[in-house]
Amino acid sequence: AVHSSSLLASSSQFSSPLWQPQHQRQQVSQYHTSTRQDRAAAIMLGFGCLAAVSFAGAQGVKAYNEWKASIPEVDEEAEKQQQAAEQEKAQQQQAQQQQAKSEPKKESASGSRENVFKEWFGVGVGSKYYEGGFEDSMTRREAALILGVRESSPASRIKDAHRKLLILNHPDTGGSTYMAGKINEAKELLMKGK
Repeated sequence: AVHSSSLLASSSQFSSPLWQPQHQRQQVSQYHTSTRQDRAAAIMLGFGCLAAVSFAGAQGVKAYNEWKASIPEVDEEAEKQQQAAEQEKAQQQQAQQQQAKSEPKKESASGSRENVFKEWFGVGVGSKYYEGGFEDSMTRREAALILGVRESSPASRIKDAHRKLLILNHPDTGGSTYMAGKINEAKELLMKGK
């Protein structure tokens, strides 16, 4: 009988209103949120991010305006003086160009060919290849520098370089006879043994 009474007592605990399914739902809802609460948290988080971004933007605009105000403004008079100086320089350059155009050009013996490189760069064509003085006896290295080829270049390359240099520096078109002789000597020296 004692045993059955304890069973009744324990069963009476389960029949109390605390252990009914409604109470279990309350306990479950304490650990799990509903979709409405989930949405509210996401919306609040979104508004918080929006507020942070707008605050950062406002601070950026404020910093930019302070920086812009700290830059000294250029005086209009100084700007006008600078423009006047630039215009004066441009006029001087234009006058020099017109003067250079009005001077008669020197024509070569044939009159048909001009050294374009000399006009553009103010240097001779041969200076691209060799700028040193000449010794009494020419070395293979010096000959290669004059023609603008390597010492070990094939004969066809040496002949082609010699032909191009002689065309550009021919005595009949205003070239130097001395340089033409040195170009020929360089070709002969490099062609030995080939």
